[in-house]
Amino acid sequence: MKMDRRAFLAGTGAVSLASVGAALAPTGWVQAADYKAVVVVFLAGGFDGNNVLVPMDGAHGDYTKARPTLALPKDALLRLSGTHIGHTFGFTPSIKPLHELFERKRLAVVANVGALIEPTTIKQVQDRTAKLPPFLGSHSDQEQWVQGWMGDEDRSGWAGRAMDQLPPALRTRQPLITVTNNYTALVSRGTPLSLADSNGSSNWGVANLDDSQNSMTQRLEWMTRLQSSNAYEAEFSRSMRAAYLDSLEFAQGRKNGPTPSGEFPTATFTGLPRDLSFVAKHIGYCKAAGAQRQFYLVQDGGYDHHTGQMDTGDTNPGLDRRLQTVAQSIAAFDKSIVDMGLDSQVLTVVISEFGRTLDPAAGVGSDHAWGNHWFALGGAVKGGSVYGTAFPTLQTGGPDDASIFNPKRGQWLPQYSSDQFIADAVRWMGLTPEQTLAAMPNLVHFKNRGIGYI
Repeated sequence: MKMDRRAFLAGTGAVSLASVGAALAPTGWVQAADYKAVVVVFLAGGFDGNNVLVPMDGAHGDYTKARPTLALPKDALLRLSGTHIGHTFGFTPSIKPLHELFERKRLAVVANVGALIEPTTIKQVQDRTAKLPPFLGSHSDQEQWVQGWMGDEDRSGWAGRAMDQLPPALRTRQPLITVTNNYTALVSRGTPLSLADSNGSSNWGVANLDDSQNSMTQRLEWMTRLQSSNAYEAEFSRSMRAAYLDSLEFAQGRKNGPTPSGEFPTATFTGLPRDLSFVAKHIGYCKAAGAQRQFYLVQDGGYDHHTGQMDTGDTNPGLDRRLQTVAQSIAAFDKSIVDMGLDSQVLTVVISEFGRTLDPAAGVGSDHAWGNHWFALGGAVKGGSVYGTAFPTLQTGGPDDASIFNPKRGQWLPQYSSDQFIADAVRWMGLTPEQTLAAMPNLVHFKNRGIGYI
């Protein structure tokens, strides 16, 4: 009987995929002795970017008129230095740590990013002639799409395919690490995937992986070397050994990784501070242990605020309460990375599956929309800028409203595709333009195959 390897691994709960050969990058694009990591912070549920990046000039009047129950007063906003794409902007005060990073030119904002297959006009959307990603507005489908999903016949994501393009020597030590169960971006066609638990321990049952002399640890290690007599046993043996080696690596990271120096917040409603603290510590360990290229994925949920978006309590936190913890966690992570001496070697991006309607929903919330504002942070980022060629006119039914329903709600047609945003990150990791296209095939439709925030 022919076995489906991917189905088998999913069924057994294995934590790694065996690697196969991948295309080599020219030596001029990568250096064997360097280290680079991309950390993806995914805000699941579609956060309301309309209340994160707010114009402070005359457009603030349109914003206030369009969302009377959600609009932030101008005098509460944290002003961004300079003028960007024809506007002066402010951040919601809940993300003050990100505002400070923006002012230090470590953080960039890319305005109005989202799911696209090819350049599209509002007219094409409204007369239904546009070629669009399937199931726009669906959380699960768009979460997969912006992470690079290519359809049921190829469930890999952009980070996995990008890593497949790099030389094997650059992806020998946990190249793809997820700290969430929703990890489409990291699914590859051959590069190993590692599933981490930031709340885990160094114990595997009664075996203590920190103690090589522990008898149960020795027995466990011996079991991972068992010979097999058929395809099922061979697959089980390979999967078990891969799981053991990953668990051993994470145990070593917990034991030997540098203690993050940033002050991570405490929160009862999210594990993001713990996850980013774990990633910072593990990055420090992996760099010292000889890793070359890594992608990490963490996720924070709860942004589907159809109601209660302005709530500030911890029981059912609204947008600002959640973003406050996100901003504090990211700032603590960034400080930890800088203090480890890895400032120019770690890139952090903040993305989401879609934005929210400009027009409020009942119950002081907002509904599913399309384009949203994404962030990039790190020493390699050309920060202190809002990237884009235009900012949406904040009017329901206005010139930039791509709604196909009446009355129109204020849904922004993205000016950048998610692939264009990610292309900057994978090029920074060392991919050639040709390899970047292999990782994100839809880029072929776009004249500008990147944004330029690095």
